[in-house]
Amino acid sequence: MRIVNNRVISVLSDRLAQQVKDFDLRLAMRYAGYADPAVGYPPMAEDWGRFPQARVTRSKVYYGNQAYSYNHHQTLAKYGDRYVVSWSSGLAHEDHPGQQVRYAVSTDGLQWGEDRGLAATDPDAGIVRNNVGMFSAGSALYALVGVCNTRRNRQLGMCSMEAERMRLDVYRTSDLATWEQCEGVAERAYLFEAPRPTSAGTMLCCGSAIDDWGQGLVLLWDNTTDPSRSPRVVEIPKADGLGPSQGTWYETEDGKLWMFLRDTTFSCRLALTFSDDGGASWSQPLLTDFPNTCSRAYAGRLADGRYYVAGNNYTRLLDRRTMLLALSADGTEYDRMFTVVTGDTSRRIEGKHKEDGYHYANCLADGDRLLLAYSYNKEDIDVAVIDTTSMA
Repeated sequence: MRIVNNRVISVLSDRLAQQVKDFDLRLAMRYAGYADPAVGYPPMAEDWGRFPQARVTRSKVYYGNQAYSYNHHQTLAKYGDRYVVSWSSGLAHEDHPGQQVRYAVSTDGLQWGEDRGLAATDPDAGIVRNNVGMFSAGSALYALVGVCNTRRNRQLGMCSMEAERMRLDVYRTSDLATWEQCEGVAERAYLFEAPRPTSAGTMLCCGSAIDDWGQGLVLLWDNTTDPSRSPRVVEIPKADGLGPSQGTWYETEDGKLWMFLRDTTFSCRLALTFSDDGGASWSQPLLTDFPNTCSRAYAGRLADGRYYVAGNNYTRLLDRRTMLLALSADGTEYDRMFTVVTGDTSRRIEGKHKEDGYHYANCLADGDRLLLAYSYNKEDIDVAVIDTTSMA
């Protein structure tokens, strides 16, 4: 017999922790076939086990088709007065040879122009390209693209990429039409979030090592005016019993960096690591009480100063039929949660690692709006524009 004492970081208020339990219980009752608890015995309040709905306007960026039916890894950026969404677009399966990167542009974040190619891939070359993210620096918009040669590995889905290490390419545009490529600025890193600026004057993003899924990596650009220069790569300390990957972060007023990590051991919780030196070193990750269905989350700060974590913030493993937004006044304790989108969905075309639901939140704070991009069944790309004043 072993006695195990696991340390857990508590980031939920007692009230929100109870609301999360109620949400999980209501969801479990639904899937088990019980009647709606609001009309059951004993009767519960109509809003029991629900999170209030934020005021949201949804728009369709891209509608998947038979030629490119897998669309995922979406990211948002603003360049001048225009909004840009980029995403990975695959023939049928996740991270399978032939996958390329596409993008679309909008003037208001609601109506989107025709999709365009950012990084093309020959379907017969055995190459996978996935969208990492976009960011503005100086007078240009930059896009990071992961590239992997699968050596014609016949496995379907992301497993095909384990045949060779991944490299990171940088693309640059000043007109949102033509892109210049700089090849191989980093290796090993598998990630889906663009770098963001820190108060220390660097740009930072996080992923994991393609050849060691339990190894979290932080990429730091010291020269923020030339992202085509190779970043510093910092390894996050490993933690027994955790599989930290796909980190997302924000910085609090005291200069501390908080990085939440998806835990691939299926704990249905986010892990957390800290840095007090601008990202040069990190604490050993610990599990938190923040719920997550084992999906990528996105953390950031609203224009009004509140902090947020967007994602599938509940504990039903791999269920992604609800996208939620948790809010914190100080970035250390979350006390409110709101529904962004929810409901049963059904994919039109089958593919490896395609699941129904709302996947991989990626956000852009823009005045009193928060734009949240997600993939719909890993088939379509949508943007939800949230009125942040509705979450007072």
